[in-house]
Amino acid sequence: MQSVSTIGKRVSLVFVLSLSIISSAFSQDNSPWSRYGLGDIVPTGNVANRGMGHIGAAYNDFQTINFINPASYRRFGLQRSILDIGIDVNSRKLSNNNGNSYTSNNAYIPYLAAGFQVKPAKSKVDWGVAFGLRPVTKVSYNIQAGGRMPSGDSTVTLYEGTGGSYQAFLGTAIGIKNFSIGVNGGYRFGTADYTTRVNIFNDTAIGRYRSGQKKIRNRFGAPFAEVGVQYMIKLKVDTANKKTSLLHLGAYTSLQSNMRGTRDELFETFLIDQSSGSDTRLDSVSEQSNIPTRILYPSTYGFGLMYEHEGNSSLRIGADYVISKWSDYRYDGTKDYLQDGWQVKVGGQFIPDVTGRSKSYWSQVMYRAGFNYGLESYTIDGNMKSYGITFGAGFPIKRYTYQEINKSNIVNTAIEFGQRGNRTMLLRENYFRFTLGFSLSDIWFIKRKYD
Repeated sequence: MQSVSTIGKRVSLVFVLSLSIISSAFSQDNSPWSRYGLGDIVPTGNVANRGMGHIGAAYNDFQTINFINPASYRRFGLQRSILDIGIDVNSRKLSNNNGNSYTSNNAYIPYLAAGFQVKPAKSKVDWGVAFGLRPVTKVSYNIQAGGRMPSGDSTVTLYEGTGGSYQAFLGTAIGIKNFSIGVNGGYRFGTADYTTRVNIFNDTAIGRYRSGQKKIRNRFGAPFAEVGVQYMIKLKVDTANKKTSLLHLGAYTSLQSNMRGTRDELFETFLIDQSSGSDTRLDSVSEQSNIPTRILYPSTYGFGLMYEHEGNSSLRIGADYVISKWSDYRYDGTKDYLQDGWQVKVGGQFIPDVTGRSKSYWSQVMYRAGFNYGLESYTIDGNMKSYGITFGAGFPIKRYTYQEINKSNIVNTAIEFGQRGNRTMLLRENYFRFTLGFSLSDIWFIKRKYD
């Protein structure tokens, strides 16, 4: 049995390392599209999924936690426990057709999850459990626009938003022969703050106009549920040469949910101290707190397949199709500038040696690549397409033998280059994303036969 002190040291080391990287990275992000709905969708999936173009519907792996499709939890392996954590570092460049551009950087933890197998030793049913916390959407924008009033006085309008949503989940999956079904359940919650601020500079007459601002703070939350299934088809089994060809099929859905919340509203006028730059409130035009609100969070559907060939080496190639029903989104019954989005994802993974007998460390590295293409859910500037190209690798912390394969610890990496929008739109975005993940695992709850 793995000692509690050893597991605790590993968890503490990963946690401290994560915090040190996050604190040293830029935290400011700026995405104008996050103004709509509940913000930009945070990429789903662990680092292994991201390195393969974000596929996950049919993917299952005993070394990572694939929470895209909870049916994959049955694959953890007998008496195996996993801790999976990721760190995201993003850089995005916004450009317009006038040649202006702005670059922002940020870093955050995209998921923290743990899983284990609870299957009894002689059971014919696989049973896995996973739990964790991850962000779902992110609101982060800061836009300034200059103008001039009919009177000739100049203005600067600031649009600012911060916040996002998260979900704490607990999932389980049961596998019988080639079929598995899994569910995720938990609580989805978050906050979103929006500020519209109009600074008026009285160029024609001192004190002629007063600056004003509107502040809105939303708090919301509700239970959620996700369901997934996977099925494995044996295409070819060569027992003599220990070669197997399989086809994995998968499907999942995140069900629509009705979130309840409250909203605070503040409308006020203020003066700007020219020497200090601070605000002085003149009048609270209107202020209300804890206004009941309702948010309809839309459903998502995903389908996919994966071909797997395993002998001395391992090859996996898969594809997903995902539909997000954001046209159903409602805030107190009101629509937003949103439509149904879709995405096609293709990716693969290759491991030169899976037997553990090779003397080369690089033969046990997991090499990954993929791409994705789709329609974004935003309609503010027409139909916006997006694409991304991904590369990734999984590095074993040490070269393992076949007997140690269930105790392997992996450092996963993924790199993505992509674009949202094009030159025909008012604004387009080029982004670079680097994700680092730690998949730590070991055998647990083994009854000792000898001391």
